[in-house]
Amino acid sequence: MSDSPDQPGTGDEPLEQADALARAGASIDAVARFRELLAAEPGRVEVRLRLARLLDRLQEGDEAVALLGQGLGRAPDNSDMVFLRGTILGRLRRYDEAEADLRRVLRSRPADAAAECELGLLAWRRGLATQAVDHFRRSLAHRPEDARTSYHLADALHQLGDLAGARVALDQAIRLNPRDARAHHLLGRVLDRMGQQEEAREMYHQARQLGGP
Repeated sequence: MSDSPDQPGTGDEPLEQADALARAGASIDAVARFRELLAAEPGRVEVRLRLARLLDRLQEGDEAVALLGQGLGRAPDNSDMVFLRGTILGRLRRYDEAEADLRRVLRSRPADAAAECELGLLAWRRGLATQAVDHFRRSLAHRPEDARTSYHLADALHQLGDLAGARVALDQAIRLNPRDARAHHLLGRVLDRMGQQEEAREMYHQARQLGGP
């Protein structure tokens, strides 16, 4: 049994079949298939990552964390598993554990934009908007064309009352993802607070057209 990580898209038919089941919504079958593959080869990192992501989507975050912990017992330096565990721990509100994992990723990958973004979200959940802004900005310094991070930066700036900064970040988010209803709606709120009611109404209208509130 090999402990070497495998990569997605390598023509591994059983793995791709399990992934196809997950994409098709056959979650129970997909979980069972991933578990079969992992039981046969516990060292397959990509199988473990995909199963953990699926469990997280199924609201089985604690199980996903345990699965990743088992994997890290075999491959303690695998940053992908550490990152995913930290991300899931954050959503589970296990903040100290989440932060430890995400900072561990940054120690091995200092320019990791995704880890910086997740640390920003972690700070945001803790009510630390200023820290969240710092993390989001560092994330964008490494990956400037990321619409999701631009949106989160704008949300944090909006909470801090930096309306001009929030508008700039939202303009960037919408440029990168013109169909993001959340960004249009938040821009409407920012414009409302800036006294630009006509422009705000247009943003609210666009948000509704895109399926937002």
